[in-house]
Amino acid sequence: MQMTTTFPTAHNGGMPLTRRRDELATAHCLIVADAGPETAAIESAVTALGPSVHLSPPNDVGEQLWRNSALRVLLARGPRAVAALLPWMAFLHASPNTGTLALLDAGRGEIISALEFFDVWLPAGTAPAVAARQAVSLLALLDRQSRLSGPRRIRGVNLIIDLAREEATNNDGARIPLTPSEYRLLAALAVQPGHVVDFGQLGSALPGHFRDADDAYNSVKVHIGRLRQKLSRSTGWDGHLVSVRGRGFLFERRLPRAGETASDEETAHRAAS
Repeated sequence: MQMTTTFPTAHNGGMPLTRRRDELATAHCLIVADAGPETAAIESAVTALGPSVHLSPPNDVGEQLWRNSALRVLLARGPRAVAALLPWMAFLHASPNTGTLALLDAGRGEIISALEFFDVWLPAGTAPAVAARQAVSLLALLDRQSRLSGPRRIRGVNLIIDLAREEATNNDGARIPLTPSEYRLLAALAVQPGHVVDFGQLGSALPGHFRDADDAYNSVKVHIGRLRQKLSRSTGWDGHLVSVRGRGFLFERRLPRAGETASDEETAHRAAS
C-alpha cells in the first residue's frame, strides 16, 4: 500500500448523510472497513465490551469524522481504510478526545509510515477479541487523560487556541472571529508546532469540492492568507503561520530570541502566501 495524501471529496450514497452524522456523533468506536465477516466479527467483539459501534466503508469517510467532542476511537481495518483516514489525520490529532487504531498487513516501511499518524497498529489478522480489547483500552486511556488534563489549550505569541471550546483568543481574552474552516486550519497546524502540514491535509478543512490538486492548493493559500490577517490584527504579530514552499505550512509558537535566527528550513522557505 502506498501512503499518499489525497484531497477528500464528500460521498452521499447509501445511508442518508444526516442519519450517518447523528450516529457518528454518539459512536464510541467507529470502524472504517469494507464489509465482510472479519469486520462483522470485530464489530460484535467491540459491542460485547460495551461501547457503541458504527461501521463506515472507506469511501464514506468525510468531515463528520472529526466534528465530535465525545470520546471515541477510530479503527481502520485494511489498506483502503487506512488510506481513507490519512487525509483527515491532522484534524483528528486536533481533537483531544480521539484515538486511532490501524489493523494493517503491509511492508515494514508502510507500517512505520502508518504509525506516524495512527496511535496504535496491529496486524490485520489480529483476533477480533484482541482488536476489540485494544480499542476499549484506548478509550479508557482517553477518558483518564481527559479527566486528568482538563481543557487543552495551545499558546502562541499573544494567542491562545482552545481546542475544547474550538476558539482562538489573544492574551487579553478577546475572541478572534474565525470561520469554521479558518479555525480548523489553525488547529491542525497548532497541534504540531514547528512541523509542516501538507496542502493535502489542509485542503480537508475546506468546504466544497475541488476540480484538481491545483484548485485545492490555491484555495488553501487564500484561506491561510485571510487567517494570517485576522491573527495579525488580533495579536499584533504576523509570524504565526509559516509557508514552506511546495510543501505546506507550519505553526510558529514564539518570537525568535535576541540573537537567535530561524531554522534553516524556515529561513529558506518563510514567505507570504
